[in-house]
Amino acid sequence: MSRCVPLSLADEFVARHTCGPLIWCVVFLLRGRPPGAEELRRRVAARWAHLPRMRWVLMPSPGAPAAGRRRWTERSAFVAEHHVLRDPTGRTLEAWASGALTHPLPPDRPLWQLRLMPCPTEGGYGLLLRMHHALADGQSAITLMRLLLDGPGDARPAPARRPERSDPRRVAESYLRAGLAVPLPPGRGVEPALAWSPVDADMFRAARRALPDGTATTTETLMAAAAGSLRGCFGDPAGWPGRGRVFTWVPVSLRTAENADELGNMASALRLPLPVDGDTPVARLSACRGLVDAFGRRALDLPWRLARLVRLMGPRAMDAVLARAMRPSHAAVSCTSLPWGRTPWALDGDPVARVVASSVVPPVGCCHFVLSNYADTPVVAVTTHRLPGDARRLAAAFAREVARLAECGAA
Repeated sequence: MSRCVPLSLADEFVARHTCGPLIWCVVFLLRGRPPGAEELRRRVAARWAHLPRMRWVLMPSPGAPAAGRRRWTERSAFVAEHHVLRDPTGRTLEAWASGALTHPLPPDRPLWQLRLMPCPTEGGYGLLLRMHHALADGQSAITLMRLLLDGPGDARPAPARRPERSDPRRVAESYLRAGLAVPLPPGRGVEPALAWSPVDADMFRAARRALPDGTATTTETLMAAAAGSLRGCFGDPAGWPGRGRVFTWVPVSLRTAENADELGNMASALRLPLPVDGDTPVARLSACRGLVDAFGRRALDLPWRLARLVRLMGPRAMDAVLARAMRPSHAAVSCTSLPWGRTPWALDGDPVARVVASSVVPPVGCCHFVLSNYADTPVVAVTTHRLPGDARRLAAAFAREVARLAECGAA
């Protein structure tokens, strides 16, 4: 017998998004011979069947009109044969993931899949976890795969300490300052695209040390490299049409030590200025220092306090707020860092060689950067909804920007 579960505030806002299918993916490359589909289904059923969210169905389904509020319907069990699938050999992992981002999930089932694909040309096989964003966030993927795989060790999410106070000036800038869209030539066809590039771990560590006054955080370095890649691909924003600064969304988990493993959407999205106008890699990194830490605990909760007020005003108000937040001029970029831990993972003895997480397809004109650092093998994935080739150019430019920062750190 099924039961109805109301959507949380975060789930409800995500479910009302209209920019694409809202599916995120995580790809795991494993060394060894792929397991059989039935064997993998048994493991998934044994390790995920107790998780209520893995049995939830969204009503009305994603993409269907919803004048009122949506709800979850919890089923007694999920059917592993519907969710754990084997794909034929023949595609690269990157092309496989790119297709998975734009192909909707079956709406009459819980909104997730785990797909298996042999990829002998890449040295093993791939596992691809894909979920609708209304069901779970990227931090949830870490919890799910930690439960599924063997020996993840330090991959349990560690809640970050937040400062008690906020910097009022930077918080005000986040909400009030005008944004600038990344230029998009008129009359050219746009398409969703995904590309990724490995990042040398030693270079990334050196890049974090590029400033003389201490080591930058991973997120600060990610933002600086993303800013440099945008500037390298599209030029100085002083020559872009429009006025304002380029802004990025930066998700920050709100989980605590008590609910570190909880599935769902439990993050605040900070809107921060991205220093694309900085002339040098070091200047861009310096401009990113302290941006996230300017938001103390109360400031992190502020977006959800406002969202609660908007929800009381009804669905039309929620849709209006989402439409504004999705404008390319409001936030042209997003930058997400996912820590997968330093301890290698395995599946029945087959080691995981690489993990690549990618965001949902962004609104037209926007770019999303996701940095995954698993067992000292960082990879940046860039998802765009722009001109063909933009995702590939930005991913390559990101790796070059890290190398330029590393040179400064080694000097």
